[in-house]
Amino acid sequence: MAKYEKWLGAGLGWVVGGPLGGLLGFVAGTLSERGDKSEAQKLADGVTDFEVNMLVIASHLMKVDAPVSLAEINFVRNFMNAQFDDTKSTKREQILNQCLQREYDLHVACEQMRMYAERGTRVQVVRFMLDLALADGELSERENYFIFRVAGYLNVNDVNYRKLKTEHLNDKQSAFEILEVSRYATTDEVRTAYRKLVLKYHPDRNKTATEAEQKKLAAKFQQVKEAYEEITGRKAV
Repeated sequence: MAKYEKWLGAGLGWVVGGPLGGLLGFVAGTLSERGDKSEAQKLADGVTDFEVNMLVIASHLMKVDAPVSLAEINFVRNFMNAQFDDTKSTKREQILNQCLQREYDLHVACEQMRMYAERGTRVQVVRFMLDLALADGELSERENYFIFRVAGYLNVNDVNYRKLKTEHLNDKQSAFEILEVSRYATTDEVRTAYRKLVLKYHPDRNKTATEAEQKKLAAKFQQVKEAYEEITGRKAV
């Protein structure tokens, strides 16, 4: 997942103990409104403010083209588990579910990102949104407009957004081609194609190949892994 390498290095310095004040009244709003702050804190415990902002933004994008698809939910879950502490997966799913059921302020989440995240990380957030929009097969006009608008909130201007989108869509198409599937392939189809190619190019299956052939196979094996990570947002295993 080379495209997101700068994500963890540049953008997370502010998230622990950050600006959302333990998330009370924001993500766990329903519980807080009932006065059950201990339950709200329990829900938010261990999930960083940065992750919450990501989930709020993601939930708004997922609702642009209702109904929310399982492919989108799976993409967010897999991506967040790959990028952040996967032991907090259940808590993030609870938070995402609540964000999908309620309307949390998109501008608040974007303002936190704009103020506390470096530009490189804000660009990665735009990449994340493009990947999420493509999780169900295509980038619709409504999704494109939403991402364009949020990019503006994050101080990624229209020229940079269009360039970023073009590069990203081209990269994504190349990844589908490497896995020999349509860009409209389902998650299961992508996974099946990945496993088939991993078996085909795995070193253990090609021990009789010459040294030169093994180098080519190893390069292809790595390319397949990176393509899978590019499409799914999940670490290839």
